[in-house]
Amino acid sequence: MRLKNILFTSLFVSGIAFSAQAQFIGDALTFSQENNRGTARFKAMGNANSALGGDLSSISGNPAGLGFFGQSDISVTLNYNNANNKGSFFGTNTSRNKGRVGVDHAGVVFHFPTNQGYSGWQNFNVGISYENTNTFTNNVRYEGINPNSSIVEDYALTINSNPNSNFTQDMYYSYLVEKHSNTGNTYFPVVKENFAKEQISDILTKGYNSRTAVAFGANYNNKLYIGANLGFASFRYDHSNQFSEFGMTKNRSEILANNPNSTIADPTHQDYDYVEANYDLLDDYYQLTEGSGIDFKIGAIFKPTVDWNIGATIASPTWYTIDDYTSSFNDVIYFDPNDPNWESSFQTPEEQTEDRYRLITPWKFSLGVSKFFSRGLLSADVEYVDYSSTKLRTIGNVDPSLETGWDADMKDAYQGVVNVRVGGEVLLTNTISGRAGFNYYGNPYKGADNTQYSGSLGLGAKLSNTLYLDLAVVHLVNDYKVSPYATANAPIADIKHQRTNAVLTLGAKF
Repeated sequence: MRLKNILFTSLFVSGIAFSAQAQFIGDALTFSQENNRGTARFKAMGNANSALGGDLSSISGNPAGLGFFGQSDISVTLNYNNANNKGSFFGTNTSRNKGRVGVDHAGVVFHFPTNQGYSGWQNFNVGISYENTNTFTNNVRYEGINPNSSIVEDYALTINSNPNSNFTQDMYYSYLVEKHSNTGNTYFPVVKENFAKEQISDILTKGYNSRTAVAFGANYNNKLYIGANLGFASFRYDHSNQFSEFGMTKNRSEILANNPNSTIADPTHQDYDYVEANYDLLDDYYQLTEGSGIDFKIGAIFKPTVDWNIGATIASPTWYTIDDYTSSFNDVIYFDPNDPNWESSFQTPEEQTEDRYRLITPWKFSLGVSKFFSRGLLSADVEYVDYSSTKLRTIGNVDPSLETGWDADMKDAYQGVVNVRVGGEVLLTNTISGRAGFNYYGNPYKGADNTQYSGSLGLGAKLSNTLYLDLAVVHLVNDYKVSPYATANAPIADIKHQRTNAVLTLGAKF
């Protein structure tokens, strides 16, 4: 499976051109990434929290940070998430916006001091939290005039690799493809490839990835902090993709060049109506995927001096069980602008699939360091994730050859990445804090352009001895390329995805 069939393909061509195997591989990365975590305080500081504690984000971040709590704490975090996409396709620019309001994080930590004085174990704290680790709300659209290729070329490639499929018959009887005159039982597009065709791709997604975690943290002698958590993850992914193409079919000589005996090119045959006809083609694909899983994390933070923290976390894979449903169909309408009384349409039968499989996400390893000053701090994290180690596994009738193929495709498509997070906080007054952060995400795709980074700003306020309020704005940018189909001369759209989160956390210590 080549990378172009995964990263550069946004359409699964009626569920036929790309097998379920390709779809699962593409989805594996989507369900493995977590770019939306924590409270407003840690989000404002770029989530550089491997060596920080005392925040409810530690429950699902570095659980060793729970050891820093000197009293119980509870908070809820609200979020407004806006996704803005700009697509450039053959010189045409298109924009789409999609927004969502929800609860991003809610948690509580219970503090249990040991009353052992200034040495030994100081406390044992327990926390539980819910957080939205990723949001799939998005709308990507691109459109333009393509003079070089047609999606029907991709249909023909698919048909020629499996000429006895139902898809082959559907395309043939829809007059989109015709048989070559050779004995190889291969097909060629009836539509004009080198013709100015209007193409539109509209991709709408929604859903979430969330985790409920139970964590334990402890403080030994105010020098060593340890912790562990158990997480219960779940997600719902709703994906709708419509690709349309408006063009013209070939003339008689172009069809005869590939098949001199074609009935379409016979002026005495009724099929001749489809010569030099205009067509409007729709390829409709829908996917609903749901999954649940379990994972764990262990962490430690060490204070070599009073003004330095060094932290580390090891996050296990999430072992998901996934249910996947897809439906797809093609619809084509032929018409003659010079003859308003002639129109012909064909719709393929709706094709549905239902699958169940297991997904094992990669291990994650993080190291962090924090430096404290009289009125502030700086913190930095480095995280390593090897996405090529992602595993897909069958359920029930285990197919070793299929699983081996999946493993090979993962290694062919993905690679290990280093993610970097930096952030800081400064005490502006005795009650107001200012924060800022930056994230750089490594490119998980092998041999493909994919740039992603984010910046954040925030404020924190102590409303009273027990109440606090935190605000943050996080802006993420992701530049990548995508194509609606995979042929040698497939068109490529440039997508600039920007996601802005406005986050508010209200908490109380007790």
